[in-house]
Formats: sequence, structure tokens, C-alpha cells
Amino acid sequence: MYAKMNIIKNTSLALLFTILVVPSLASAQAGLDATFKTGRDKVKYTDNTNTDIPTIILKIITFLLTFLAALAVLVILVAGIMYITSGGDEGKVETAKNWIMYAIIGLIIALLGWVIVNIVSTLVIGGP
Repeated sequence: MYAKMNIIKNTSLALLFTILVVPSLASAQAGLDATFKTGRDKVKYTDNTNTDIPTIILKIITFLLTFLAALAVLVILVAGIMYITSGGDEGKVETAKNWIMYAIIGLIIALLGWVIVNIVSTLVIGGP
């Protein structure tokens, strides 16, 4: 019984850490200037972001890696619920443990991919 509580505690701590780290991967949309004018065009938005091919590819890859990280967190949540509601059934417990393990591995791979993409983008286009 104590071992199960320890696993739940460790899983909860890992989930809390993940919830605190993943939002740092998301970035707000930058480069929009609001210019207020009088007359018909009250507000004009200009997009000053780069639209060259490497920047577009970087944005797509960053979006996909962020999506994968969020998906891994969702899988950890579902597996945690499966673990809690397993009722002692060894098959369900083992399935939930495997889901959590593979989701954490996927999350680590997504985070490493994000780091690699940022390093390569710094070398290729001079920054993220």
C-alpha cells in the first residue's frame, strides 16, 4: 500500500513539474504593432515578423513540438486517472505505468527536440 502511495506521489510531482515547465515553451505572438489613426482606419495592425522559409519552418517545428509536449502531459493525466481507478487490477496498473513511462519519455524527446531546433535555428538564421 505504501509503495502505491509513493508512486502516486512521485507521479504527482512529475506532473506538477511538467505543468510548470511546458507553458514556458509557448511564446506570445510578437511583431504586431497597433497604429491608431483617425478617420476610417481606426486601428491598423502591421505584421513585422520574418516570413522567409527557415523562419516559417522553425515556427512549424516549434508548434509541433509544443503540441507533442502538451499531448504527453494529457497522456500522463489520463494514465494517472487510469492508475487511480484501476482498483488493484494488475493489468490496468501495468498499462497505466507503461503509459506514464512512455509519455515521460516522449516529453523528454519533445523538449530535447525543442532545444535542438533552437540551437540549429540560432546557427542558421541567427535566432528563434
